[in-house]
Amino acid sequence: MGGRIHGFLGGVLLTSAFTYYTGEYFQKNATFISQQLKTSDNIINHRILTDRDLVAESIPKSSHSNKTDRISFVETSKDIWNDEIITMVNWVYSINWYSWGLSLDKKVNTLIDRVVTEAKEKK
Repeated sequence: MGGRIHGFLGGVLLTSAFTYYTGEYFQKNATFISQQLKTSDNIINHRILTDRDLVAESIPKSSHSNKTDRISFVETSKDIWNDEIITMVNWVYSINWYSWGLSLDKKVNTLIDRVVTEAKEKK
């Protein structure tokens, strides 16, 4: 009995998800088509049938910021500090720790060998 209930609920979930996403797809397409129809209507009515747009060509406002100065000295200091921290972290990440560990291990082993041989010679 439990398998039938799980199967039914799985089917309901699958069907409702399919229905929901299909509706969302239709809504997105309807919005896109509506926008394209409005653009086409605007072109036909204002550019082809009349010269209204050619007389008063509207230039869209730029959404880019053209500000070149900083808010304050503190903000400039924070930016410099953050840049230095990022540079330091990138340097730490660029170190090949495995080869560094191998070379350190080799140097420690040679140092220990030297100490052991000198200790044997003193006896």
